[in-house]
Amino acid sequence: MKYVLGIITILFVTACGTNLDNGNKSQDDENNDVQNVMEGYVANIGDNSVLVVENRLDPSISEFHPEQHEEAGNAISFSLDNIEDSMADSLMRGEKVQVTHGAVAESYPGQSSAIAIKRIVDEEHDMVIAPDETINLVALEQFIQKTENNEEATMRGVNITVEGSSVFDTYIFQNGEYTVKEDATQDNFVEVETISEVSCQQLEYYLTDDQNIMFELTGCDNDTGVLAIANLPFKDMIVPEDIYHRVKVIVGDEVVLDTTEESEKEEIITKIREGTPQSVMAMTMMAPEGEIILYGKQAIIHFDYQEVGNVIRYNTLVEAGLTFD
Repeated sequence: MKYVLGIITILFVTACGTNLDNGNKSQDDENNDVQNVMEGYVANIGDNSVLVVENRLDPSISEFHPEQHEEAGNAISFSLDNIEDSMADSLMRGEKVQVTHGAVAESYPGQSSAIAIKRIVDEEHDMVIAPDETINLVALEQFIQKTENNEEATMRGVNITVEGSSVFDTYIFQNGEYTVKEDATQDNFVEVETISEVSCQQLEYYLTDDQNIMFELTGCDNDTGVLAIANLPFKDMIVPEDIYHRVKVIVGDEVVLDTTEESEKEEIITKIREGTPQSVMAMTMMAPEGEIILYGKQAIIHFDYQEVGNVIRYNTLVEAGLTFD
């Protein structure tokens, strides 16, 4: 697929593979043939091609157009003739990748042939789980909210092993079913040559005995029928890290609090995070008296509210000691 912008051809890369300021680098292979390396984001996926752009585009943009050159930056359409089917079939719009490729035709987007593709961690958009920290858990929140509304959703999770390798899981919800594509080819301690795929039926979550919230897929076509997404500390996931600009508390039909004041917001969020959690899966609960809504930059969080000061979310009752005058 080749695009030309009007009469003027915008040239970002040269066919000789010169080192560029926009992120493309040149390197010599064993035969001294010049290869280029581009880091960027998947913008379009064709039958046997992928378009990679320098800057991540708004996810709501369903298809790239050459007129977006200022927003996208450098852009190259890569042929996938030399790429393993498992990698080519697992690529997802919006994910960050590194492409090793040959010479680039002078057009916009450029045209080239991919020699190798690997995923790279995107801390701004991936859910990253490492042995000593978790990053961007709000991505899981966004994914779950869409699936519960039966909307199509995608999410990329990255598990960093204790040895420092990256394992990438792409989660796709479509037509009421979940598909997970696991790329462990960059785990240096496991011999994996291809990317595996598992289909599942349901997403479930519950409080564990060690005060974590377990998220897992069930009804899967793997050996166990279950696929774990994440096992996260209660305080990290009950209110995922985000910029919360407003808090509203509704009891019955009455709004008893609607605030943007920083200290009031922080007090409520802190009490919920530091509250005592209990599983409600085996408990008989009274109907909630109202709800608490946290308006974040990336997600809106809803809690069922009990007048005794407790909240319920993710099948977990939190004794938070909240009071509202």
